[in-house]
Amino acid sequence: MVRCGALGRRVTCREHERAEFVSICLRIHKDLYKHTFSLTLLLPPATSQKKQNTTALVPPSLRPISIMSVKVKMDEQLLLHGHNGPVDCVASRSNGHVASGGEGGSIIIHSTSSNKEEYRADNVFSGEVLGLCFLPQFGSGLVACGYGGDVDGGGVNLKILNNSFKLIQTLVGHDGTVYCVTVSPSGSHMASGGYRKVMIWSEPGEGGEWARVQVLEDHTSDIYAVCFSPDGKQLATGSYELIKVYSFNEGNAILAHTLEGHTGSVYSLSFSPDCKTLCSSGGYDKSIKFWNPADGSLVKSIDEAHTLLVNSVSYSPNGRILVSAGYDYTMKIWDAETFELKHTFEQEFNTNQLTITADSNCIVSANEDKTVRITSCREYHLTSLDPILNLILHIVYKWEFVLFLEPHEETSTLEEVMRRLGECVYNGGYDVTSVILSFLSPAHLPVQITPTRWKSKRA
Repeated sequence: MVRCGALGRRVTCREHERAEFVSICLRIHKDLYKHTFSLTLLLPPATSQKKQNTTALVPPSLRPISIMSVKVKMDEQLLLHGHNGPVDCVASRSNGHVASGGEGGSIIIHSTSSNKEEYRADNVFSGEVLGLCFLPQFGSGLVACGYGGDVDGGGVNLKILNNSFKLIQTLVGHDGTVYCVTVSPSGSHMASGGYRKVMIWSEPGEGGEWARVQVLEDHTSDIYAVCFSPDGKQLATGSYELIKVYSFNEGNAILAHTLEGHTGSVYSLSFSPDCKTLCSSGGYDKSIKFWNPADGSLVKSIDEAHTLLVNSVSYSPNGRILVSAGYDYTMKIWDAETFELKHTFEQEFNTNQLTITADSNCIVSANEDKTVRITSCREYHLTSLDPILNLILHIVYKWEFVLFLEPHEETSTLEEVMRRLGECVYNGGYDVTSVILSFLSPAHLPVQITPTRWKSKRA
């Protein structure tokens, strides 16, 4: 028996170990968000039938966790330079590459690890690059759209480039400017939007070239936004005041709903990761609207979301937040569930387009001050202290099922356990935490776990 300061009474060594663990959780939880790690939480091999059954419940995503992240400290930005004019569009890859295009027709790929240009192509279009997407099946290849003035007029404003920016194919069919382009999650199809038409393209076949397989002519004005749902089963397109939602199957798009409500051009569209919500920006009507794409109903409208036109909206891949950029020198972070404003970034420049990195930790923005900026947004989507402590308490209860590496020479076993747990929670963000909590939830335990679990009746 030992006296435990955390519980204020004499306890067994086992109780003391657990109580000290919880005490450490409380002392250092605030430090969990200040560093970037790349470690994993592991479960040990089963040694009994009971443990085998329990371990079998662990999702494959936890064996092990692998997270790639851009290392940007909170309240800091990584600036990427190289453009000679305003930057209009960005795209990011999980390997840390960021592609950007803008006025003058230049496209640059930066490496966020070195903060340097990896590739550069000038005069891709003689006018302006308006949209970019990486092509999954072509390594670092990408598709670009824009306009070329008198030189490139007549339908040569959609191009396929390989990973060294060599022109692979020019996709012909649009009349004039191509404002937007998107690639399906599988990489097998693309959709591009221009004057009154959306064109669907299929991946290269035996001839080695992308082929146009469908032309959608349901809009009566320019199409400024196209977006596939994360499951690839829906396609949304936006023009002046209207949004069209299509069911999509192997290159065949069928109109399902027409969404009406905006009083300006729809400049940006973004599906939630679960595909149950579609967010749209209404340009000069200053609003952000949330729709149910299944039935076309309006879920929520944030009127006056910005004081001037709304340029861009994007869901985080983990579905916790939505980020918007307005022509009022601000970027805003919204809670994706409650639609409440969580934070406003005041800027001295306007952001034309934004996206969020695959790990949901950073905003990548294309800006009128000729820069691409990477801004941390991790703190706005991580779980609060209570769920993290709840997670810790559950793991403490199932202590025998958790395996941690040996501590360093200058740290105790318990401090090392807490540090590695913290690294797992921090590195994985909300998704990983929720998965672990699901596995270690009270539904899978014989009793409800609370801090009072370790309080025994006094004699």
